[in-house]
Amino acid sequence: MVTGIRLTSGKTSGSLTSSSMAVSNLNESREATQEEILQAQFALMRKRKRKGYVTMHTNMGDIGLELHCEIAPRTCTNFLGLAEAGKYDGSQFHRLIPSFMIQGGKGEPDGSLWGGAFVDEFDDRLKHDAEGILSMANAGPKTNKRQFFLTFGPASHLDRKHSVFGKIIDGIEVLREMKKVPTDKKDHPIHEIKIAKIDVLVNPAKEAEELEKTRLQKLILENEEKGKKRNEAALGRKQSFEKDQKLVEKPSKNSHLPKVGKYLPKHVKKI
Repeated sequence: MVTGIRLTSGKTSGSLTSSSMAVSNLNESREATQEEILQAQFALMRKRKRKGYVTMHTNMGDIGLELHCEIAPRTCTNFLGLAEAGKYDGSQFHRLIPSFMIQGGKGEPDGSLWGGAFVDEFDDRLKHDAEGILSMANAGPKTNKRQFFLTFGPASHLDRKHSVFGKIIDGIEVLREMKKVPTDKKDHPIHEIKIAKIDVLVNPAKEAEELEKTRLQKLILENEEKGKKRNEAALGRKQSFEKDQKLVEKPSKNSHLPKVGKYLPKHVKKI
């Protein structure tokens, strides 16, 4: 994560447009937050419109997934980051409902790429409308972490409740074989269904992060250069002021004589 980039507080512009803020001509600088840097990265992912691609290797076969990074950038960044870090390697599909879906991605700790839960990403272009849809498991609004599921068929009742972020583009027959695995009364597969490894083939999140890192580093250097020039200008003004002060304080030829006002009686000879 890039840090060190500084933003203005917005006090100046805010005071000019808000009736509730005191007028200010001071724009204090502050360090950009992680969320602000992520938002810039996500905006770039939307702009570039690049899909992500991974291969999920399971003990029942390989599944190729396409990820909608340009529509659900936060969710895809989370999944791709965890996959590249090997966080899904060796994990099991722990829940299976034959008429519904298969759920996996559980791990210890069960957090997201950033540790805590993150917000939902809903978009009407992405729906649970087919077999092989990849979506986030959650425990309610804004509780996404790392668990996901693959649908065995349309599940429109999940739209705008769970964040769709991908779909199967290869290996749908593997999903159909998983569907046949018997389960116990708690919907746990009786036979192990396991993710051996996830290979990340195309990662738009990482590409955007590198591009954004380059942009921010350039901005940091520009800010440092501007600061340097401001300091040099301030130093120049100080030196000029000190020089002027010395000229003002330099004693004149008649400085030893007593000083009198300009209003002297006419009979007094001016010195």
